[in-house]
Amino acid sequence: MKIGKELITWSNFHWVGLLIWIFVFISLLCLWLGINKRSGWLLLLSALTVFPMAFYLFGAENWIKFVILVPIVEVILAIVFWFRPNKNKGIES
Repeated sequence: MKIGKELITWSNFHWVGLLIWIFVFISLLCLWLGINKRSGWLLLLSALTVFPMAFYLFGAENWIKFVILVPIVEVILAIVFWFRPNKNKGIES
């Protein structure tokens, strides 16, 4: 495949970038499911999978370094969902 003047082959493909973006998409899916199901475990998994991208972007020299707050907020939400009683638990609809 050719992008611009660069020929993309298996040897010069950025596998680490692909892996990090896969983690980000898994994190978004776990975040959505965790909020819908009010599951602390899914939110914790979301925080763990988004952490590599957030840690990488923490080294930026501009406002994007504040993306490190995303996994911190997700962990706080997970703790809230663990210790907050779920009123819908046990009710079948």
